[in-house]
Amino acid sequence: MIVLEQATSNLAQKEKAFEETVRTEVARGIAQERKRLARHQEAFNDARAKASRALQRIVDSAYKFKVKTLLGGTTVNNWQSKYDQLRKEREAYAAISEKITFLELEDNADWDGVKQQFLDKVALLEKAQEEKEYQAELKRQMREEKQRQDELDRQQREAEEEERRLAEQQKILEEALQAAEGAHKEELERQRLALEQEIQAVHQQYERAKSMAQLTRQGHVYIISNIGSFGENVYKVGMTRRLEPMDRVKELSDASVPFDFDIHAMISCDDAPALEKRLHERLENYRINKVNLRKEFFRVELDKIINEVERHHGQVEYIADPVALQYLQSLEYAANQAA
Repeated sequence: MIVLEQATSNLAQKEKAFEETVRTEVARGIAQERKRLARHQEAFNDARAKASRALQRIVDSAYKFKVKTLLGGTTVNNWQSKYDQLRKEREAYAAISEKITFLELEDNADWDGVKQQFLDKVALLEKAQEEKEYQAELKRQMREEKQRQDELDRQQREAEEEERRLAEQQKILEEALQAAEGAHKEELERQRLALEQEIQAVHQQYERAKSMAQLTRQGHVYIISNIGSFGENVYKVGMTRRLEPMDRVKELSDASVPFDFDIHAMISCDDAPALEKRLHERLENYRINKVNLRKEFFRVELDKIINEVERHHGQVEYIADPVALQYLQSLEYAANQAA
């Protein structure tokens, strides 16, 4: 009995020692595994940080390059589409961070700064375009003035030549009158009177051309519309110094608009720039383009324009209802096609 108890006690001690050994070995293994996992976690975190930095550089570089390209390609004609493309690039940039959240990418898009760069670029482009239009308008006015002066010079030369020719005829006729008698003399006298009237008319033509050449501000103020291009109650109020003012209207009806302009009034005046300026001032509230004042279009009823013309110039004749021939024919053609 004593032997059995002794064996049981030894067995319990051995079991306890074994359990202690197991616990020690397990604890040692767990500690080693934790150290190993910690090293792996550190390596993983380091790799993730490197991947994050690399992807951040790639994403930022691609975004900045695209922004630079879009800004560089922005013009006065495409700025709206370029702005939409910039906005889409911003959205695509943000989408990458949302899809790869575990890399924790930073938002370096600086959208406010990009948008301000874009607005500054558009402002500079518009300013340059306005200056270009201003220079083009100056050149156009100079061409008109030269054409006008050349035409007046031609008229003066022709009048002078005609006066000399008629003066020679008058001299010959006077000599013939001195020697003529009877019915022949009466016929020559009638010719002399007719010749004097012709000389007077030519002289008046010469004086008129000379007087017009001295009127440096003489020209025409026009009121035109284009309902097919701009709709109703939209009028262009401008000025031309060409001797043939219709040439200016034809020039405006070029390939840049789908239909020809219709003329409501063509006002001849000694100071066309002053009348145009006064009308623009009175119609300022109706101006369509508030920024570029060389865009002389106004959304207003024709009666208001005519009232201002008559207030500052005098009564004028005008056409209330435009022909709009090409526009109406196009509508009729479209209706026939639909039928």
